[in-house]
Amino acid sequence: MKRFKTILSASRMSDMPKYYPEDIIRECRTRFEKGVEAHTLVLWTKHPDALFAEPLNGFLKELALNGVQLFIELTITGMGAKIIGTNRSGAWKIEPNAPPCEEALKLLPEIIDLAGSAQRIKIRIDPLIKVKDFAGTIYLNAPLFDKILARCAAEGITNFTFSFLEPGFHAKVDRRFKAMGCEIIAFSEPERLIFAEHLKRLESDYKVKIYACCVNGFDDSACIDGRLLGGLHPQKAPCNLSELRRRPKCGCVKSIDLGGWPVKKCFTGCDYCYANPLYL
Repeated sequence: MKRFKTILSASRMSDMPKYYPEDIIRECRTRFEKGVEAHTLVLWTKHPDALFAEPLNGFLKELALNGVQLFIELTITGMGAKIIGTNRSGAWKIEPNAPPCEEALKLLPEIIDLAGSAQRIKIRIDPLIKVKDFAGTIYLNAPLFDKILARCAAEGITNFTFSFLEPGFHAKVDRRFKAMGCEIIAFSEPERLIFAEHLKRLESDYKVKIYACCVNGFDDSACIDGRLLGGLHPQKAPCNLSELRRRPKCGCVKSIDLGGWPVKKCFTGCDYCYANPLYL
């Protein structure tokens, strides 16, 4: 039986590069000492500056020198530190501790250099939201989608993903919005169809691929894409494509998430977070 190298992920559960960099290093080294051979380290973050802080930056460069691929899942929604309306307490920043959009975008050349290729960066304009604030005003971040995509595409990045923030999908998120006096509003079917057609035009205009992350009505996709990671690997090492995550519309291959236990709170504080936010 062919033995495949392991994909490590840090992390779907918390922004580990920003808040738990030393845990990334420790968790990786512990596995290496046990004989685990790493194929790729997937780093999920809204804080690209964290990738250049020590000791994490030195460790990432060490991994790359030893043949471990780095793949960056960078989330830029356009809402970082931005007041989008009001909630029961006053001014509403839905991503209060995320960096402003422009701060993240200006680091793209350095991020690409760290990863070794623009193809090893996926930009997550995720989620797209439609919300009603405490005053009854509707806010959408979809109008920011084109600007973010265009800036990233200009740097050679071709992989993008999105999802819609859905009411009724995570009970704790619905409770959180209710407590703030705000409401998640579902995108209507006509709105989704119009957006889908718009995405096709963007793909054609910018020569990029835009994927939907587990969104009904859109094609299946993979955030941790085994074929892509295998093709981009410095030694073209293949991934085990038979070991898929068992979630509807998810084509991700198997990985080990370094952020699962013990629970690691994420201090970015995004109000729509379904994982381990600053608050429940």
